[in-house]
Amino acid sequence: MAEKARYPQIPSTVWWGVRNVLQRTPNATIDDRLLGVQLGVQEAAARAYINELRSVGILTDEGRATSLAQRWKLDDTYAEAVEELVSSVYPEGLLHVAPPGEGDRQKIVNWFQREGLGQGAAGNKAATYLLLTSATPNEAAVKNSKPQEKGAARTSAPRSQPATSRTAASERSSAKGGSGGDENRSGKTGPEIMPLNVNVQIHISADAGSEQIESIFSAMRRYLYDTPAS
Repeated sequence: MAEKARYPQIPSTVWWGVRNVLQRTPNATIDDRLLGVQLGVQEAAARAYINELRSVGILTDEGRATSLAQRWKLDDTYAEAVEELVSSVYPEGLLHVAPPGEGDRQKIVNWFQREGLGQGAAGNKAATYLLLTSATPNEAAVKNSKPQEKGAARTSAPRSQPATSRTAASERSSAKGGSGGDENRSGKTGPEIMPLNVNVQIHISADAGSEQIESIFSAMRRYLYDTPAS
């Protein structure tokens, strides 16, 4: 009986994570410990990922970058490298059903299911196929970063008024009941904003005289309740 073909299954975090390592350190040895620490995965999972990277020609048996990987890690030769990789890993039938860069995910899943894989495994293999056949380096990272930058610009907080001005205006409106002639949108006279309750703490020295205390409270009434002269 013919041996069933084996197809790679590589998460995007591993694909781009190893590429980033090789960009920073081209001669690095990628082993399970380095990959586990770099990507925050268990060493057993890291060993499985390394085997997958060997199977597609990115790493040698010693965990070093292959000549293909040296082109794969560079943006200007990335598309050329993955085209060579894909043609050596996947059969012509799949490449015809789902051309690189144009593949329909459901068709790819169906193709893997007809190879004898279950739905979950077929979905994982299809995700790897779409990842490896994309000619754009770090495409996922670019797509995720741009909306965040735009969103940050849209959600800039407006410049607020000083707290003292807002509080004084609110207190005057609440105390006078809107009798200053202001009108709301319905045309009826009344306060335009909800009343605010403000708690004020005053620290008075123990040796302050009665006149000084009266002067303090008189100033409070003037600033918080009295309507400014028009």
